Amino acid sequence: MTVHLQRAVKGAAAAEVRWLETISRRAVWVDVDESVRRGALSAEASGVIAHAADTAREKGLPLVMTIGSSGADIVEGVAALHGWGQAAKAIAKCSGYVPIITVVTGPAVSGPALLIGLSDIVIMTSDSYAFVSGPTMVAEFTGIKINNDELGGSDIHAKQSGVAHLVVADRQAAIAEVEHVLSFLPDNVDEIARATLTTDSVDRLTPEAGKLIPDSSTGSYDV
Repeated sequence: MTVHLQRAVKGAAAAEVRWLETISRRAVWVDVDESVRRGALSAEASGVIAHAADTAREKGLPLVMTIGSSGADIVEGVAALHGWGQAAKAIAKCSGYVPIITVVTGPAVSGPALLIGLSDIVIMTSDSYAFVSGPTMVAEFTGIKINNDELGGSDIHAKQSGVAHLVVADRQAAIAEVEHVLSFLPDNVDEIARATLTTDSVDRLTPEAGKLIPDSSTGSYDV
């Protein structure tokens, strides 16, 4: 059964409590549709996201967001920026209580690029990209010409920035990965994760894990 949240609100964002048949779980699901004015987030659309995050926290359900957005709606100006701030605040309140998974299916520019940093797991499609300031701004301030993929493509975030945990071919594959990841996690911090059968021995040595630790206490991790 699917329960829509603020269904009649106009804009790029839609939210619902969705039943995930594959894993027999519920999740609060947010879609920011790139095809609606390039996913520009109006105050109302950001309100949908904030309401969804509040619902996830109150009901103790995972929060899943699929994002393709050019950022706050510049036509609305400050109102859109305020709305985006309220959405970010609501998502931040979910952190540490319910799993937050974000799927980037297109652009995640400006504010939405910051939203993915609030997520526990980030899945990007191979043709998606995310950055706060775009190639034009970079060229104006540094003189370096760069394209979307070079600046914030999925490959960059998977191999250099460490923002993306998984890169998949398309939206369908991303949704499958969301369900796969959620199958290992509890709905919230007050629940216990489901036990899963495995053939992996509990006594298996993992010496390679030591290579991930910096040599000194002040060293940094190579992401």
